[in-house]
Amino acid sequence: MTRRILAFVSLMVLASLAPLAAQIGETNNTVVVITSDASNYVLHAGGTVAKMIEDGMEGILIRIGNDEKDSWDLSPEETALRTKQESEAAAKILGISKVISLGFRSSDFRDVPFTTMRDRLSYYIRVHKPRVLFIPNPHTQYDRNHDRYYGGRAAEDAWRAAAFKNYLPAMKDVDLGTHVTPEVYYFAPLVDPARREPESTGTFVPQPKMTDISGTLEKKIKAAQALKTINHSLAMRLKQRLDSTDRRLPLLDRVDEASINKLVEQRVRGLARLSAEGTDFQAAEEFRYAGVEYRIPASYR
Repeated sequence: MTRRILAFVSLMVLASLAPLAAQIGETNNTVVVITSDASNYVLHAGGTVAKMIEDGMEGILIRIGNDEKDSWDLSPEETALRTKQESEAAAKILGISKVISLGFRSSDFRDVPFTTMRDRLSYYIRVHKPRVLFIPNPHTQYDRNHDRYYGGRAAEDAWRAAAFKNYLPAMKDVDLGTHVTPEVYYFAPLVDPARREPESTGTFVPQPKMTDISGTLEKKIKAAQALKTINHSLAMRLKQRLDSTDRRLPLLDRVDEASINKLVEQRVRGLARLSAEGTDFQAAEEFRYAGVEYRIPASYR
């Protein structure tokens, strides 16, 4: 009886996947990156995205938030304007050809209706029909930036919803059909102690994946340094915390462009070394990855 039930469930899974699998071929050679804030994808996925673009893919960035909060002694309006320009500069360094800014107010994602954000993202997935999608990991632990949770949640569901015609049904009137993205990379800061632990199998849960970014590390550093407003805010807040506890970081004795760029470089190189631990790579990035194994049992591939 148990075997019959399992066989029946397997057939139902395959039946539900059949129309979706037929559409997987209808993809562009495109990588779409969805990020809640300007720096998160650069720091934790920028090298891998740059490598894919170097290998011939087109890169498109979707910024959910306007990053209006992350500055030092600037108004929200000025912060949002500068960071938009700097985000576009950073994306260009990585090889990204188009930046879409949705303009949701940063740190206020919780107040945005879930379906509003999801449907905006799902629309762009249908428009660009990516082969690869990068999204913030909403399942990671100990990331204090809650926009990454809410944005990642919406992005993950947008990936799923883009494959179903009964989401955004009006899109069929403009011949904007459904789309299945074959590969999804979940990125997050390296603060979750369980980030490399496999859970279940690749059929049911995105699995840990490390990528070699040795060839694009310098490009990633330059892209991170292009986020001048955010980096200045980081340096000043770090110095403030050090001063308040009678500590000192010689690099920040004088906070200027040179010291900030050095701080960013050390941060990016340090992240690359940390992600490379346990691999044969000199510099790496790490993800949760949903690829060909995800939702398709090995016996049916």
